[in-house]
Amino acid sequence: MFVYGSKKMSRVLIIGAGWTGASAAHKLRENNHDVLIVEKDQEVGGHSRSGRIKNIVWEPYGAHIFHTSNEEVADFVKKFGMKKNYEHKVLTKVMLDGKYETFSWPPQIEELKKLKNWREISKELNSLPNNPEGENFIDYIISMMGKTLYEMFIEGYSIKQWGDELNNLSSRFAPKRIELRDDGYKRLFRDKYEFFPEKGVTPIIENILQDIEILFSNEVNINNISDLAKDFDYIIMTCPLDSFLGRDTLKWKGIRLEPKHFEVGENEFQTESYVINYPGLEVPYTRTIETKHATGQKVNGTIVAEEYPGSSDRHYPILTPENIYENENNNLKDEISSNFKQSVIFAGRLANYSYINQDQAILQGFAAADLVRKNTL
Repeated sequence: MFVYGSKKMSRVLIIGAGWTGASAAHKLRENNHDVLIVEKDQEVGGHSRSGRIKNIVWEPYGAHIFHTSNEEVADFVKKFGMKKNYEHKVLTKVMLDGKYETFSWPPQIEELKKLKNWREISKELNSLPNNPEGENFIDYIISMMGKTLYEMFIEGYSIKQWGDELNNLSSRFAPKRIELRDDGYKRLFRDKYEFFPEKGVTPIIENILQDIEILFSNEVNINNISDLAKDFDYIIMTCPLDSFLGRDTLKWKGIRLEPKHFEVGENEFQTESYVINYPGLEVPYTRTIETKHATGQKVNGTIVAEEYPGSSDRHYPILTPENIYENENNNLKDEISSNFKQSVIFAGRLANYSYINQDQAILQGFAAADLVRKNTL
């Protein structure tokens, strides 16, 4: 530790410069702790980072809309430039009788009443339990909306997204992703605050890390961290733990984005909406993402990214009813901690093997910083 005034301050090594690492680093530096971030890539932002093609903002790792009801988080991101309000609405295109019909996502009962088979759907809905039930994903969703709507809106998308894992996927994943609505509310999220930065997320995280020392293009692991870590009192890990130990014991589902450039005017778009879901198996991708809708960027041209499943990236944890990989991740935490004399704090979606939103990632960063601060006082 080093002394700042009359207080002993800690030296903290943070692995990863995504939302969690950045928010932890900023809070610690704000309280005069000595912080170093090690980032395996050449830029910050992690899974939420934005990019540019022909000066058009796009999202290499999928759509990321910032939403929260937490006042502290909202104030934090606004301070660094996250000020542009946004209302995220998603469309779904379903193939019916040889042509695409467009629906809101989540599905709205009033829209569904126009379907030819509404009478059959209505009977299914009337026979459902008061609350969705079932340990696996499929049973839970069918108990929420019935078999017909499951097959229309969910089944094909989920087969494409999860493949063979779908039959073993826990129902715990469902409430975060799927609803059936009857209230006319068309926005996807119900949080008090919703933003989309005009230049993408990366510049926001760069602002947060403006005064933080970062070692880029450095991927640390159990075999090479010793010399780097020896001068630090705490280690905050936001990286995948099996990878840190040189293993591959945790299973994830990854996506890949194929961006396509279109010549349109500065106020024009190629698609109807920022995000459009395609649940049918007639197309290989799950959705299209045209970020220009969200940024409001005034630029000639646009980028439409088709989102495909099947990459080796770690985007979605595979949550089983038996908690197989969550339990394994906890074992890895114990093993890693036992290898260090320093206190090791695990934070963020990768280190905790969890599916979380951006505001939750920030809160985990704050919590990690608070642990260091409380133990230092």
